[in-house]
Amino acid sequence: MTPHDATIAFYGTLFLVGLGLEFVALRPGSRIPTFGAVVGRIGHTRSGRVGLLAGWAWLGLHFFAR
Repeated sequence: MTPHDATIAFYGTLFLVGLGLEFVALRPGSRIPTFGAVVGRIGHTRSGRVGLLAGWAWLGLHFFAR
């Protein structure tokens, strides 16, 4: 397995774990917040919005630029 394949497998696993958490969070009575609630809470402050923008830019540069 090349380092590239390991990286893709890691991020794929991370995505599946996040998807599983989202499904658990959507159950009635769940104490786990949804992804939208977490992003909304982070984006409530200026520093949170800057952090979200920086994270989105990092994601775009590393996954979509080639």
